[in-house]
Amino acid sequence: MDVGPIVSVFNALLTAGAAVSLAATAFFVMLAGFQYMSAGGSVRSVESAKGSLYNALIGFAIVILCRVVAGLVGGALGAPGTDAAAQAAAALSLLS
Repeated sequence: MDVGPIVSVFNALLTAGAAVSLAATAFFVMLAGFQYMSAGGSVRSVESAKGSLYNALIGFAIVILCRVVAGLVGGALGAPGTDAAAQAAAALSLLS
């Protein structure tokens, strides 16, 4: 049974999800920056902005880890085109 089309659809979905999460991360990082700049010296507002920034970055890290884990599982199961090193490189290429 040829699983190539299934793997390519899955990889396309992972790439699209990573791209959407990159856009969402950029939005939330900018929002956290705005919150930080408009804090006006309020300690509570500054801490809220830091929390927003940490949450955005942790969420993006989770998405990247999901892509890497999917590549590792696909490579372990012998799916064609799911080399773990290539998946990790593709995930990191979204950062640049």
